[in-house]
Amino acid sequence: MQETISAIDIGTTKVCVLTAAVVPDSLGKPALEIMGQGQVASQGIRRGMIINVDDAVACVGEAIEKCEQASGHHVLSAYVGVAGNHINTLNSKGVSPVDARTGVTGQDMQRALEGARAVALPENQEIIHTIARKWIVDGQSEVQHPLGMSAYRLEVDAHIVTGSTTALTNMAQCVLGHNIDIDELVLEPLAANEAVLRPEERQMGVAVIDIGGGTTDVAVFADDGLTHTFILNVGGNHLTNDIAYGLHAPFETAEELKIHYGTVLPERVAEDEKVWASVFGEKAEQSFSRHFITTILEARATEIFELIRDELEKSGNKDRLPAGVVLTGGANLLPGMTDLARSILGVPTRLGAPSHRLPIAGLNRTLQTPAYATTVGLLLWGLHEDSREVHRRFVTDQQRDRQDVVRSVLEWLQNLLP
Repeated sequence: MQETISAIDIGTTKVCVLTAAVVPDSLGKPALEIMGQGQVASQGIRRGMIINVDDAVACVGEAIEKCEQASGHHVLSAYVGVAGNHINTLNSKGVSPVDARTGVTGQDMQRALEGARAVALPENQEIIHTIARKWIVDGQSEVQHPLGMSAYRLEVDAHIVTGSTTALTNMAQCVLGHNIDIDELVLEPLAANEAVLRPEERQMGVAVIDIGGGTTDVAVFADDGLTHTFILNVGGNHLTNDIAYGLHAPFETAEELKIHYGTVLPERVAEDEKVWASVFGEKAEQSFSRHFITTILEARATEIFELIRDELEKSGNKDRLPAGVVLTGGANLLPGMTDLARSILGVPTRLGAPSHRLPIAGLNRTLQTPAYATTVGLLLWGLHEDSREVHRRFVTDQQRDRQDVVRSVLEWLQNLLP
């Protein structure tokens, strides 16, 4: 039977499911071929978190059904994206002795990562990822892959990503409720990086800024590894809400105005240009200044990028981004976002989207946009699982089996749900 990989991205604005077949490329290396896609508007989800389980389970099921109909293949398991303001991060160090006769082994690296994971966490927080920022071999720092090196002592400086057990359980229930196993819960900016970053950017120093509907997820990479992550509780829906409040218009009307007439650069819009829209309390459409709408969008977008700049400065990463930032997520399709980000952050900036350079056949035009970077990235995360196991950069054996507590919760849910 042909091997397949599926991805489920449960976002604030949409739920997207992709299934791909694992096929050899021209060189015989593993690659992917898109088999089917299913997508529906999100229900019961706000700012990346489940607020109504029944509604969320229903819309996830609808997206899965559409994907299965398109692919002709049942989704049995999937990589599931995780985001939301319940995500927290911290840095920790771990140490392992090494037998100098054998050199550094995978078990030594695992023990060091386990030591880094031995941290006191707030109640209701569980570890999602333990990611090696750098390895130190007998005092020699900045080692990327210590496997096989001769040494007596191995240290790791690790970046730990945690999430709320409650939020993770609710997210898992949306998938497990359809008798689909979870291959791994993956932090969404980590997944997006797989789809939009180039190897040389990850090596030099770059930040992925994923602005979704409810949150803005940022991940900083350097020396080919993750060094810092943070999530802001603001996203594209806030830009739409600002228009809705400013014009006293329904959210749907504000969203249409944003998509068709929006830009975050008001200077590019004539001050006398008018747009028409239906608003509360009026029977007929009313005219509004397009320039006024764009000033509303500029103010919120400026706030988002200033918050990102402040966090990058606070974490000491602002001056460690020679490759700049890569913008992804549906909100970054708004005209002028790249220019505004470049101006505020003061670093090279480009828009990132899945493309034909990736080892994926069948990427249609819709999928080759920033809005689908996370979903496509989840497929690639699954494809690259074997290489991550070899290098032990992103996951340990325990993480592949998932955290003990989270795993027990998922198993409990599987037994509970019909």
